[in-house]
Amino acid sequence: MLRWQARLDASTADRVVPWAAAFVLFVLYLVLALARTRSLAAGAPLAGYVQAAWLITEGQDAQITVTGSHLLSQHAPVGFYPLAQLSRFLPTIATLLGAQAAALALGVVPLWRLGRQVARLRVGATLALALAYGAYPALNNLNLADFHPEALAIAPLLAATCAGLQRRWQSFVVWSVLAMIWSAELGLVVASLGLLFVLEGRRREGAWTIVVGTGWVLASILFLDGRYGQSGLVAAGAFDDYGTSAAGVLGTMVTNPFRVLGDLVDEANLEVVVGLLAPLLFLPVLAPRYLLPALPLQALYLVAEVPIRGPEGAQFTVPAVVFCFVAATFALARVGRRSIERVLVDRRLLMAVVVASVGFFALEAESSPYREPWRWGREDVVDEARRAAADVVADGAAVRASPALLPVLAEREFLYELVAGEAPEARSAMADRVDVVALDDRAAPDWSVVERLAFAGTLEGEGFELLYRSQGISVYGRGGS
Repeated sequence: MLRWQARLDASTADRVVPWAAAFVLFVLYLVLALARTRSLAAGAPLAGYVQAAWLITEGQDAQITVTGSHLLSQHAPVGFYPLAQLSRFLPTIATLLGAQAAALALGVVPLWRLGRQVARLRVGATLALALAYGAYPALNNLNLADFHPEALAIAPLLAATCAGLQRRWQSFVVWSVLAMIWSAELGLVVASLGLLFVLEGRRREGAWTIVVGTGWVLASILFLDGRYGQSGLVAAGAFDDYGTSAAGVLGTMVTNPFRVLGDLVDEANLEVVVGLLAPLLFLPVLAPRYLLPALPLQALYLVAEVPIRGPEGAQFTVPAVVFCFVAATFALARVGRRSIERVLVDRRLLMAVVVASVGFFALEAESSPYREPWRWGREDVVDEARRAAADVVADGAAVRASPALLPVLAEREFLYELVAGEAPEARSAMADRVDVVALDDRAAPDWSVVERLAFAGTLEGEGFELLYRSQGISVYGRGGS
């Protein structure tokens, strides 16, 4: 055992083990994401980016009709443009989900180097962190929350942090840029990293980082607002309760700090914070300095009127996910006992970290064994009916469809979500601007038989005819659509 421990503590293992772990995680994450999509459990978020990728490869403007906004208005994910070019040669959904799974899995490589080269942990402690990373519920839920460009910034943010703490400034600049191209608001995280460097005694580099990160955010907001209207920080209208302009929002927050504090400690927000810290045994709070880079943007997420829980809010946990692991790494270094070269951490504490991460994975993760993810890849008769319905729709037809049908119909110029919650009497508007309406009855479980007949009658009155119906999936087309 001592011989194997010595081999694992050697530099050769540091070059092999993290990459092997990243490969295993990539395969697991990708298989789970594709299996979920094969079962047609994805929805509008994935469909929107599939449509954007198709528009980009067709040489058109990336105006996403699913969301009613331009791709760049969603925090300027300029890195999506080169990623979309890969869909010329590969299936679009597999390309997007594969890139997301790779970015999440590769985060274990800079995390390993942070533990081994910066915090000087033994291989056992670093391996415990890697296992906790792979099982982290927020990370697994982000992998299964359709597609979000912010997820592709996790590995670059970890790599930028590691490079900055090692004073490899050229690498730090490269990784920081690779993080910010997926979401302009991540410039706040990079700017906060600069504040960490100032506290670490690297004042000149830290000051430049603060200036560049903040400048990136401000320039992006000014560009987006000037080009696409009020896009806003976090989301359009996210701070309407505080004011109608940036100055008004800032003024309200400064003059009413207790209101901001009340929103921060809201019960739903507290559940999110506990869910992020508990799988790591709350170790990050033992190294609060290294949580600092996540705090400004994460606080804005918690205060803003955006979903912060569940799949809809998975992308709003990216800063906390990254720096919870950074802080946990240095927390282990602080509670450990320093030897000549490495920090020795009590194996009982490491076992507790692994048990906690696995336990919370089983309870909170969407891919928990209790959710039976091994069944996801199997298509039932409903899934087959959905794919058959998609085959009925002509290429180029403008479509309005239920969320479960959107991803398989996304590669077209005009695609809109059919909101089943609206009253059938007001559904004549659903026929506007479209040639095809595709309804999944499971998206309208509260409709009575009379309401469904009224909806069908409304479409027939608008010139639509029934083209396909099976297993609760109905497709209505206008003319030859």
